[in-house]
Amino acid sequence: MAKARPVLLTAALSAAAVLGYLSYQYLAAGDRPATGAADDTAAVAPPAVATLPDFSLANLAGEQQSIQSWPGKPKLINFWATWCGPCLREIPMLKELQAARPDLQVVGIAIDKPDLVAKFAADIEFNYPILIGQNEAWAAAAALGVNIFALPFTIFTAGDGSILGVHTGELHAEHLATFQAVADSYATGRISVDEARGRIAGEI
Repeated sequence: MAKARPVLLTAALSAAAVLGYLSYQYLAAGDRPATGAADDTAAVAPPAVATLPDFSLANLAGEQQSIQSWPGKPKLINFWATWCGPCLREIPMLKELQAARPDLQVVGIAIDKPDLVAKFAADIEFNYPILIGQNEAWAAAAALGVNIFALPFTIFTAGDGSILGVHTGELHAEHLATFQAVADSYATGRISVDEARGRIAGEI
């Protein structure tokens, strides 16, 4: 029995060391949320808030900028982070959308540290605006009616500010195609806001 004690003590110390390391990693990460929903669980939720509220976050220049800075344009508001793999896979596609459709506005909201976002932005050369925050960005998500603690997630709005849907998980090309078609149909009066929300929820 006496010989077993050193083994048990070693195991206990090893476990404590692992736990301590994991705790350090968690704190060093700034309480990062999960990196996102898997593709097979990604879904669009009906909007809990009907209209895009006003809120401001720092932009890449460090200036406060309102989410209402692009009036009249349908918006795709994408919440992301530099450490989130699915988020990074979306960015080239979002850049292509913004280049092809300047009448729509892509807005990235980075829930991340400003210095990390600035360095990443210098490399990736965004062609759409990036707003940055940590607790402030989560507060913005809550103002949009989002109660999701995983990234990425995306808000779709119409040009009049109506929120059409909230997509959790990684975006794919078919999601962007549906958003464009729905935004165009709503803008020209061919469908109502309820029909627009129904199509977004049914197809994205």
